Amino acid sequence: MRTVTATHLKNRLGEMLDHASWGPVAVERHGRVVAYLVPAKPAVERRTPHGAGRPRVHWSRAQEERVLALCASRDYRPSRWSRAGNRDFLAGLAAMLASLPEFDRGRMLSLAESLSPGATKPEAFARWLEATPLQPARFLPMLRERMAHEGARA
Repeated sequence: MRTVTATHLKNRLGEMLDHASWGPVAVERHGRVVAYLVPAKPAVERRTPHGAGRPRVHWSRAQEERVLALCASRDYRPSRWSRAGNRDFLAGLAAMLASLPEFDRGRMLSLAESLSPGATKPEAFARWLEATPLQPARFLPMLRERMAHEGARA
């Protein structure tokens, strides 16, 4: 569970609401937890009406583009990834990328664990796959194309 100060919540409400859509966020004031932000509905209730199994989470082209650029950079620094968005989401993404031959498996799994401890456990990754707005069958070919294009420019 992520813990933030009341000041951080005030200054970054939108970001913290995004984090809360993935799981509880504890809010501290003067070193004590005074409140929790929790998801409005469990992921099972947020499914699309067509039974596609995808949660109703908005995933904009701009967000997708930022995440593609981050992944294509092959940057394994947790500080860079943690600034890129929701740490739980990015930890799941790093765990998924660990299965690709283009990425260093050990470093990606270590990155996933540093972003969100426990993210590499099979049950946690299964929950991530269930809740993520990212569609691996669409995202991975786009990532491979981006990486090939950036490799050709270098």
